[in-house]
Amino acid sequence: MAARLISTGFRHTTLPENYVRPLSDRPCLSDVSPLEDFPIIDLSSTDRSRLVQQIHQACSRFGFFQVINHRVSKETVDGMVSVANEFFSMSMEEKMKLYSDDPTKTARLSTSFNVKKEEVNNWRDYLRLHCYPISKYVHEWPSNPPSFKEIVSRYSREVRELGFTIEELISESLGLEKDHMRKVLGEQGQHMAVNYYPPCPEPELTYGLPAHTDPNALTILLQDATVCGLQILIDGQWFAVNPHPDAFVINIGDQFQALSNGVYKSVWHRAVTNTEKPRLSVASFLCPADCAIISPAKPLWETENNQAKPIYRDYTYAEYYKKFWSRNLDQEHCLENFLNH
Repeated sequence: MAARLISTGFRHTTLPENYVRPLSDRPCLSDVSPLEDFPIIDLSSTDRSRLVQQIHQACSRFGFFQVINHRVSKETVDGMVSVANEFFSMSMEEKMKLYSDDPTKTARLSTSFNVKKEEVNNWRDYLRLHCYPISKYVHEWPSNPPSFKEIVSRYSREVRELGFTIEELISESLGLEKDHMRKVLGEQGQHMAVNYYPPCPEPELTYGLPAHTDPNALTILLQDATVCGLQILIDGQWFAVNPHPDAFVINIGDQFQALSNGVYKSVWHRAVTNTEKPRLSVASFLCPADCAIISPAKPLWETENNQAKPIYRDYTYAEYYKKFWSRNLDQEHCLENFLNH
């Protein structure tokens, strides 16, 4: 079992066979350009209407944007990065106490994406945690490093508040009341994936994570400050999202694409590897309550003659999440299964 993890400290000189992608499905890294006009939104702005307009443009054009002056303290962010690196540098024996390839477990260390279903693995280890309510899940979290629970609890709380701020801006940017989305989503779940991508001997042959969309409502990503790896698909071409100092990367998940009636895009993205340095990222996912009915507000689809209907049928988040995990990560967009025929 231990051999499945790749955060062993051992440097491979060639890529093991089970990570090699077929020729038709490789990252073609030489074809990827940096994304030059990637939106950076300053949340400290006092011009609310301009903020709302920036959010609308970013969500409809890219489905991704970066935020600065986001009120998650530098101390909290630095602590999160430090304790995550410390966790992945622990002994294999210590890490394996948390290992599981069961995706239903609420706290687990695993590798790749879904090793039970995959034919080709991904060059990634990850720690997956449920984070809300913290009091329900914190006892399952790692006991080592000793500061882990305290630091990750603080980080989770601050990031959750940031997510709520952004959800209010998203509501307003669609012409809705600012609390509309939060009401529809119900008492939101919160998950975290602490991703660790060791140096890879042959980055052209594999992925850290293949192209996918996120099944949740909103993702708040803390990128590695020094190592690139995130890429997003725009108009059929892949672009690199380079790290910006003290910023979070925000992306629209599938549920906001459905709730906006397709106005906002849950965009394909992927993680690639490099030969030189390990890369760490921390993704926080805000998820609708399982019982939340995902249905766009009437002003987003109604017409005067009542002939229109929403792009997607109504469904619960529990139904969507079950469907998402029953497929391969890089199959067609999961929302295609929920179209209103």
